[in-house]
Amino acid sequence: MSGSAPALALEGIVAGIGPLTILDGVSLALSAREVVVVLGANGAGKTTLLRTIAGLLSPREGGIRLFGVPIEGRPAHLITRAGIGHVPSGRELFPRLTVGDHLDLAGRLSPPARRNELRERTLAMFPALGERLRQRAGTLSGGEQQMLAIARALMTDPRVLLLDEPSTGLAPKIVLSVFQTFPVLREQGVSVLLAEQSLTLGLSAADRAYIIDQGRIVLSGTARELANDHRVADTYLGR
Repeated sequence: MSGSAPALALEGIVAGIGPLTILDGVSLALSAREVVVVLGANGAGKTTLLRTIAGLLSPREGGIRLFGVPIEGRPAHLITRAGIGHVPSGRELFPRLTVGDHLDLAGRLSPPARRNELRERTLAMFPALGERLRQRAGTLSGGEQQMLAIARALMTDPRVLLLDEPSTGLAPKIVLSVFQTFPVLREQGVSVLLAEQSLTLGLSAADRAYIIDQGRIVLSGTARELANDHRVADTYLGR
């Protein structure tokens, strides 16, 4: 592992589902302790991008490196063990399992010596979950379910956290509480790659941004640069 390598680097990723190509030569990079947002309209390829990084889809072409180590093509559970945490769109919780069950199951993918520390740290970030450890996930509110989905990913001890549109369907107050975890994650050494459809939310939370359109990266820059670029809203996000 190279000390100067990006936390995550994609080069020329081509991927899709069956015969359908969704990602067409995607390249991007994420530095250590950085928050980067991938912005794009619905169907632009954001979810496919994160699923490919997480190992749920295999790229047809291109490379993915985690701190300089190739991970493309590995099974999803090995990519998780390598340090990629994935919070999918729709949360994908087990409705009959309790909050505590979710944390315990995810913790099995982290080193045994780290599990108690990870649990304490995660519940400190989401204290509402600590009050609901015996409650079934299916009975939680939407905001609590999103917190649990993030907490589950954090229990795997990730170095890079992938978040797929965490604001979807949540009240603004809950969205703010979720986005306020990013500085805490940065302090803990976790880099964040966020997929978002909301231009305002995405740019407010990130250091840098990429714009994806029809499976291709069409613009990139600092959050401030893209916030002032009319092409982002007018052309690629339809606003």
